[in-house]
Amino acid sequence: MTTLFNLTYFSFLTCGLAAILAVVYFVIQAPKLTGRLRLLALLNIIVCAASSVLHLYFFTRLQPIAAGAAGVQEMAAAIGELPLMVRYGYWLATTAMLIVMFPLLMGIERVGAAFAVKLVIIDFAMISTGYLGERSILSGDGVSLTALTWFTVSGMLWMYMTFSIFQALRRLPGEELIPAQRDALIYMFFFFLIGWAIFPAGFFYAMVFDSGVGVVLREFTVNVGDIVNKVLWGFLVVYAAREISKSLRAEGGA
Repeated sequence: MTTLFNLTYFSFLTCGLAAILAVVYFVIQAPKLTGRLRLLALLNIIVCAASSVLHLYFFTRLQPIAAGAAGVQEMAAAIGELPLMVRYGYWLATTAMLIVMFPLLMGIERVGAAFAVKLVIIDFAMISTGYLGERSILSGDGVSLTALTWFTVSGMLWMYMTFSIFQALRRLPGEELIPAQRDALIYMFFFFLIGWAIFPAGFFYAMVFDSGVGVVLREFTVNVGDIVNKVLWGFLVVYAAREISKSLRAEGGA
């Protein structure tokens, strides 16, 4: 077995366990949140619970391969047994819940429900075009013009979503935000800017490397991305929600 095999194999376990710990933390913190802020804890619980199930599923599926003399090609084949639709359905559901946390933490009363709907629609289009691109590659066309077109459209949608979030952050009245809320939104934006770029990088590996190596390298990259974009993101969001709740209680008691 190669270093890449071991890194990817244990990254499934690491990601699954990290997501479970995150769920426990979010459950503990949820009663401390007020009003709509509790929805942030609930969304993070659902996202990390789904992440833990998927990654521990892969870890257990790969155990027989890890116990034998199999290598990267066998790992890639086992990973490929999960239907593409299921994988992209997981990404679509979890990224939609993650992205809607921006308007929830900004305050729906400040940015409007239409902004949240807009982000979800862009996310749906971004994930769907990525799916069409990968399906084109797996159908036997290889890295064709069609696949590259779909991936390009998906990347442009991500850039448009980034611009939309940046514009919304710029328009926020800074004096109405508590420091923890303002800092969390800034960190979330950079998590989104850098962390979400991990996923296109993973697909790039799958396109340019040998099919087996590319698939396994993509999975390792996406697993690292899940720890950053789901677990660490969730800790940041729930911490900010707790600080906002404290501030609201203090104002209510004043």
